[in-house]
Amino acid sequence: MHGNPYVAATLWSWALLCCLAEPVAARDAGTPIGIIAASVGDEVVLVDPATGATSALAAGPVAWLFPAPGGVLFAPDLVHGSTTVIDLRTQTAGQPLAGVTMPRFGQLADRYVVVSSQVLVVSYPERALMNRFELAFERPWQVVVAADNSVLLVLEREPEGEGGAVFSAVNLGDGRLVYRRPLEGDVRQFALSPTLGVVAFADRAAGRVVLAEPADLAQQAVFDAAERPADLAFVGDGSTLTVAAANDTGGTLHIWKLARKKEHPIEIRKSWQLALAAAPLRLAASPDGRFVAVALADGRVQIVDVADRLPGRSVELGAAPRDLVWCDPTIPGPALPVWSDTAPPSLDLGG
Repeated sequence: MHGNPYVAATLWSWALLCCLAEPVAARDAGTPIGIIAASVGDEVVLVDPATGATSALAAGPVAWLFPAPGGVLFAPDLVHGSTTVIDLRTQTAGQPLAGVTMPRFGQLADRYVVVSSQVLVVSYPERALMNRFELAFERPWQVVVAADNSVLLVLEREPEGEGGAVFSAVNLGDGRLVYRRPLEGDVRQFALSPTLGVVAFADRAAGRVVLAEPADLAQQAVFDAAERPADLAFVGDGSTLTVAAANDTGGTLHIWKLARKKEHPIEIRKSWQLALAAAPLRLAASPDGRFVAVALADGRVQIVDVADRLPGRSVELGAAPRDLVWCDPTIPGPALPVWSDTAPPSLDLGG
């Protein structure tokens, strides 16, 4: 598969921009930060990764969770057609919104993207339509907005995998579909690495992880997971890939330190394996890239210190979660102007 220079430049631009982002400062070198959120049963369970303390908020049978700037989490209930808005800083839920709200945020706090029968760019928090593109995604499974909201990557698949998976790239600057291509195997999740300039796909059926160029999906490397990879994430500086895979005895977290040099293929320089207490369902990286949280089929979330390759605490969720996200409530929301029809106060000192 081949791309053109315009497409390559567009898709590579987000990688350069992401590299400039600084990691969130941790409480200390070995303490996880942020809040882990899981959709479990008819609740959203919030977990403090530093203490293991949990709180559960009624939200209905939520599938996907959508973090937003300013310490907000959107939890849409597709069954009853409403959305619970959670304040992560106070760990409280406000009045549910009528209808389903599924905002996908990129690096800009003042807008988000909606992916459905059309692609919409919406202002936040006013929720005013900024742009509309006639691109239809009938079964969006995983969506990533990158490069200051100029690139949209969409993985489409059915919940049970029927019909295979399709991967698409969209230039949000002009709303053009760059490509839409079917993927081989049973791809459950993908992850991006600006550092390496690749996208990684977890192929559960083949027990492998495939790395490809984001500009044209040209394959760069294939790594054998020897099991059934369920989810994956790049951590640290973006050159370490974590893969949560199921096996006959439970699960394994693979930690691969990758390297990419000019005119050389991507290779695994170092690798480690940590046993998981049960089969993994989802994986989420901490805001500072040091830890990962793995949602397990036995209703627990297991926290792992990737930097030191140490298994951390396991927290009971009550049931197997549908989705898992690791949020940073300290990310500021958009700066809103203060409007007034009244002239500002002044002092008349004469003269």
